Amino acid sequence: MKKNILTIIILAIVLINAILTGVLIFVIVPASNKTTRLVNKVAQVIELELEETDKDKEISVADLVTYKLDDELTVNLKKSSDGQTHYALVPVSLSMNSKHPDYEIYKDKMGDYEGVIKEIIADEIQKHTNDEVLDKKNEIKNAVLTRLHEYFKSDFISNVNFGNMVVS
Repeated sequence: MKKNILTIIILAIVLINAILTGVLIFVIVPASNKTTRLVNKVAQVIELELEETDKDKEISVADLVTYKLDDELTVNLKKSSDGQTHYALVPVSLSMNSKHPDYEIYKDKMGDYEGVIKEIIADEIQKHTNDEVLDKKNEIKNAVLTRLHEYFKSDFISNVNFGNMVVS
């Protein structure tokens, strides 16, 4: 009698296992496949967008045109811990993408915008002390570039160059 009950229990467990395996195959696997396809599509779209932005940022050196501001900027720096007034003498040039559609619009007018460009650069440099200016040179350049992009509503300016900045 004990062997029959044990056989019935084993048979019931095998049937439950078969039913759960069927549920797994017919319900969960198709849903999982749909989710996998969706994730793959999203990943492909994200990769395409990343590739496009990387291509946009890659500008050939032959396509760069440099516009040098006429005068070096003399900028008052933020007061440092020593309480003295410090200055930065900054030669500035802008690298512009000659293949950008907006380059043709602005290339001859850059002299007209020189005052605004100098003001943007001075505003960003004045936020720093004499100790910070040289350490945060790249951050300042990025901030200036971002503000120039906002001002011109275009990204034809690809880089801001400070040359040999002198801080005293």
